[in-house]
Amino acid sequence: MELKKFWKETIGGFVLKNVLIASGIVVVLAWGALLGVDFYTHHGELLVIPDLRGSNIEEAEQILAKKGLYVQVIDSVYVRNKKQGAIIEQIPSPNSTVKSNRPVYIIINSRKARQVALPEINEVSYRQADAMLQSVGLSVANVEYASSEFKDLVIEIKLYGRTVFPGTRIPEGSAVVLVVGNGSGTAESKVVPSLKGIGMDEANLKANGASFQVGAVEYDVPPSGNEARYIIYRQHPAAGSTLSAGGKIDVYLTTDKARLNEVFEEDKKDQTEEQFF
Repeated sequence: MELKKFWKETIGGFVLKNVLIASGIVVVLAWGALLGVDFYTHHGELLVIPDLRGSNIEEAEQILAKKGLYVQVIDSVYVRNKKQGAIIEQIPSPNSTVKSNRPVYIIINSRKARQVALPEINEVSYRQADAMLQSVGLSVANVEYASSEFKDLVIEIKLYGRTVFPGTRIPEGSAVVLVVGNGSGTAESKVVPSLKGIGMDEANLKANGASFQVGAVEYDVPPSGNEARYIIYRQHPAAGSTLSAGGKIDVYLTTDKARLNEVFEEDKKDQTEEQFF
């Protein structure tokens, strides 16, 4: 049988011909698909990742755009000794290779310092206070000495020339000034100021301005997030009496202004003893 008749006149030839045609179409489609994938994925085309660390986001975007890459921020942290807003880590790492049109993931240093609570370091030794401050990311800028019978115990904490109190939230990395006792003996006696009728923030400033500290704090009704509404209705020692510089004034707070008119026998006794001496 002639080959020409085989392809045209036999069932076997017809089937085989269609199988070969179908196979050819599959091969052509597969080859075309591979070419398309190579084109889309830039097969064999690798780019070297530059070192973006230390740059800001805007600089990184410009650098990567020239290479056909782009930036994607995945996290923000705060590192004290790094420039704020700078890139501190990147994925993939510098000098590794990727294909074009891929993201480079970055971690930036926060533009705002984290706030930390000032620890309770009043009446602890300077060395202990220094260690406690370092544990929360703070440091000691300077030490000032004041009259006190207790040597090297912290009397007051200052930041930017102003008194700050334990619990106050200040920027991490801040350096505070510690006022500590010089151990020279009993401090000079001073007149106790009146703290009645004012809130705790103002009382702390007023007491410190007169060389005293606010000591125990007692509320007639426990506060529930409304501490700012409380005022001092009683203090001990009483206003007008004398106390060694650096001493503590205990205060009692209320939201009832009528309590400002209350008279306490213990306070009258303090004033009588003061007049006697």
